[in-house]
Order: sequence, then C-alpha cells, then structure tokens
Amino acid sequence: MLRRQLASFIAFLIAFCQASACWAEVGVTAKEIQIGASHVLTGQNAIAGHETDVGIDCCINDVNAKGGVFGRKIRVVNCDDKYEPDSAITCFQYLMQQGVFALTGIYGSGTSARYIPMAMNNKVPVVGFHNGTYFVTNPVKKYVFSARCSYRDEIRETVNHLWTAGLRKFAIIYQNDAFGADCYEGLKLALDAHNTKPVAAASYTRNKTDVKDAVNEIKQANPQVVLLGAVYKPSAEIVKISKEMNWNPQFVLNTGSSVTLFVPEAGAAADGQIYSECVPLPNEANLPLVGEFLKALKKYYPGEKPTYEKLRAYLGTVVLAEGMKRAGKDLTRENFVKAMEGIHNFDVGLGADMLLNYSATDHMGFHKVFFGIIKNGQAVPFDSWDKVAAEHR
Repeated sequence: MLRRQLASFIAFLIAFCQASACWAEVGVTAKEIQIGASHVLTGQNAIAGHETDVGIDCCINDVNAKGGVFGRKIRVVNCDDKYEPDSAITCFQYLMQQGVFALTGIYGSGTSARYIPMAMNNKVPVVGFHNGTYFVTNPVKKYVFSARCSYRDEIRETVNHLWTAGLRKFAIIYQNDAFGADCYEGLKLALDAHNTKPVAAASYTRNKTDVKDAVNEIKQANPQVVLLGAVYKPSAEIVKISKEMNWNPQFVLNTGSSVTLFVPEAGAAADGQIYSECVPLPNEANLPLVGEFLKALKKYYPGEKPTYEKLRAYLGTVVLAEGMKRAGKDLTRENFVKAMEGIHNFDVGLGADMLLNYSATDHMGFHKVFFGIIKNGQAVPFDSWDKVAAEHR
C-alpha cells in the first residue's frame, strides 16, 4: 500500500514539474522559455519600440513554428520603459517578478546603462541591443551580448572614408546622454587617429526636439561634415532647420538615428544625407537571413514594410535563439553564456564578411558597417565618397 502511494506521489511530482514549477532554471519549463523585451512603447519614440517588437516577433514566431528550442516554445513578456532610465529600473523589476530567462530588444543607451548592472547583479543574460554604445560590451560583461557593430565602429569608418576623400572639418550635434556622449567620444577618437579634433560640438536635451541653438552653434564653425549623435526626430529637425537657413554641410547619421524613421520626419531635407548601418538593406532577399526575415514579415505582419530597425531586432533574436539551441536541452543561464562564447565564425546568413563571433573576451558579435544615402526619399546603398567630398570642399 505504502509503495503504491509513494509511486503515485512520485508520478504526480514528475507531471507537476514537467508542467512548469520544478524546472532547474528561471523562465525555463519543459514546454516554454520565457524572455523579456524591454524598450520604449509610448511617447515620441514609440515607433522605434514598435519596429523592435515586430522584428523580435517575426523571429520568435518562426522559431516556434519550427518546434521551438528542443520542443520549448518561446514566449515574450513586454515592458514599456518609455526611453527613460528610471523606468528601466521599474521594467527590470517587473520582468524579474514575471520570471524571465533572459532579456532582449533594449532600446537606448541611457536605459542600457541601468539594465546592464541589474542584469549582471541578477545573472540574467541580455542579448541584442538597439544601441551600439561602447560600454555595452567594453569591458566584457559575462551576461551581456551585443549583436551589432558599435557607434564607434560606425563613426570611425565614416571619418576614415571622408578623410581619405579629402574632407577635414568635422563637427557633431549630440544628445546629452550616454548615447550622445559615446558618439562624441567616438568622433574624437576617430579624429585623433588623423591628429586633429572636431571643429565644434553642441548638444540638445534627450527626449526633446529643441535643437535650433545647437544648429546655430555648429553653423558658426563652418564644418564640412556634421555627424549626428541624435535619435530620429531631433535629427530630422536639425536637417530641416539647416535647409531653412540655406546651410548645407554633409550630415551623417548613425544607427541611433533610425534612418527609416528619420526620412518621413525630415521630408525633402533628408535627401543627400549619408547614414551608417549595422545590417544590410532590409530588402536584399538574396542574403539568406534577409530572405527569411522578409518571408516572416509577410506572413506575420503583412501590413508592415521591411526596415533596418525590424531587421536589427530580428537578427538580435536569431542570435539569442542560436545561443539557446547551442546550450542544449538542459538550458540554464550559465550554460547559455558558455554556449554563446563558443560561437565562432558562424554564418547567420549575411555572407562571409559578416560572421558571428563571440569569446570570453569579446561579446560584441559583429563589427561590419554598411553605408547608404537618401535619394528621392529612399535609402539606397552608397560608396561615392569622392563625389560627396567634392561637393563639400
């Protein structure tokens, strides 16, 4: 009798644990992996959060449709941090209460500066950032993985191309937070390599679009090139105000400006502006990963257009899923980190010059920088540095 009761109790425990409660890792059950997506969903930058959500969902829906990760479906818990550092603390606490395994899709340098220490203290993996701020992966942090080049990579490559083409006078308008400061530092470092300095630098307040004073300050220095360490709405205001002044330096945006969102905001003033990106054009279906992204977008979000921002989020989620697959059936945060650091020269489907690489001393993943220019309201590939330089000497 006692033996039968014990066997029944053991069978109950096994069934109960398989359902959810006794799994060895937070956010992982026999049937599910729960991850948190924390970024801006309301306010003037809400569209950027929407773009991120769509990219994440496209990847996760595809993974789940193919059986998930060792039979476990991925489920996303969202939180709106409003692109505000203080709200990032609230979101992190909420997601910990929900019991997520890892975080992804973080938008913003200021918010990242809050998420990263909390993730490290709680030993929670974070994979895939919208931003490319240097401090995300330098120094290396055990549980933190980027899946894109840095702002400093973008700015260095921009300066080197334009310097080689003959331009010498560089300035910057930047957001007065961690994002803008990193862009400013990136410009100073890039110009240090050429034994010179920015001719001018001016900042504006984060989450504001009052940039006229900054434009006037930079205009007085008469730079040939103005880099924008600014999100898309202030960037659009900067180029529009400059056009109204009949002042036309070469503006260069980086990924923080979200070029797809910048163009409709800037209107005709967007034409001729150069931008850098950390992924290829989002309609290059000849690249396997982009082709998969486009199919998923058409299937799950048929009314949405392919954008850089969606593709970046899709790529970051592909990397997260790859790490979980490589960690094996016994998925824990510790063996996930070990699996991620074991990814070397992995072709995610973006070609031989954009292989994914991690190690115990490098958590950036990619360093490749792509360039484009706005023509007739469309983002198109760009490599005509000499022609641009000739127009601004």
